[in-house]
Amino acid sequence: MNNTFNINRFGKLLALDGRKYFRNFGITLIILSSLTVVLWLLTLVFGFTMPSIARWALGYVAVMLALILVPAKAFGDINLSREGVRFAMLPTSSQEKYLSYVLFCLLTPFVCLLLYWCIDTLLTLLPFGGYRHFVRGLGIKNVMGNFVTEIGELTNEDVYGENYESLQEFMSIFNPRYNWSMIIGLIFNAGLFMFGNLLFKTHKTAKTLVILIGVSYILTMVMQMLLLPKAIYYWQEGNTAGMSLNPDGLKNFTTTSSTIGNIFHTILAIGLYIGLFFKLKTQKY
Repeated sequence: MNNTFNINRFGKLLALDGRKYFRNFGITLIILSSLTVVLWLLTLVFGFTMPSIARWALGYVAVMLALILVPAKAFGDINLSREGVRFAMLPTSSQEKYLSYVLFCLLTPFVCLLLYWCIDTLLTLLPFGGYRHFVRGLGIKNVMGNFVTEIGELTNEDVYGENYESLQEFMSIFNPRYNWSMIIGLIFNAGLFMFGNLLFKTHKTAKTLVILIGVSYILTMVMQMLLLPKAIYYWQEGNTAGMSLNPDGLKNFTTTSSTIGNIFHTILAIGLYIGLFFKLKTQKY
């Protein structure tokens, strides 16, 4: 089969992979998307209010788990000796197989997020239980702003205080870069686990996770050594502790580190998805 694209043939492949996807990963996706129900039941049993930031954090965990698990659970057999041969013999092109594989794996975390948010919203609409506030937005500025507001309502106090303007200024700088970092990181991590699913024969997810942790640790250490000391702190003179926080340096550090991280992850992601295509095309059984 040559490397061409035929829409009718691709549609049949999507239907075939879709049945396989829901058979192997459908229940897992439903469980991950419904994790918010666990928190809601806890509030119902123990009678307390669950802040939206905790539900947002659990949703983030659910999305990451979906991203990590889906390649191996839904398509873990495509590089194995017996099952992989059947996959290789499908009357579709390498391009169509690649697009179907990437489409299902890459859309999974977004579908999980949407289902999680819908379930969480429905639970918040109920007149009973401990969900009093909706999870509005995914940006860190919105999440932290909602959290502070909710704490203020519970304590009947102005928790912002005199630092409100400084907090808003910092979050306005950090929030857009954080949102882009989250999206780029999600795409990169999805590509990494898709590639690991093709690279390894056994313990696919665990081996890929070890590689990801190792690379992340090395990059974090390098960034801290190069940017953190000079960017965030400045030296004081006289009989002081010798070092104090530099707010401007903190903003510069956030801007520089997020920009470098986004560029680095974008380059790696492009390389991963190109390598993923050629790995799938030249897979040996």
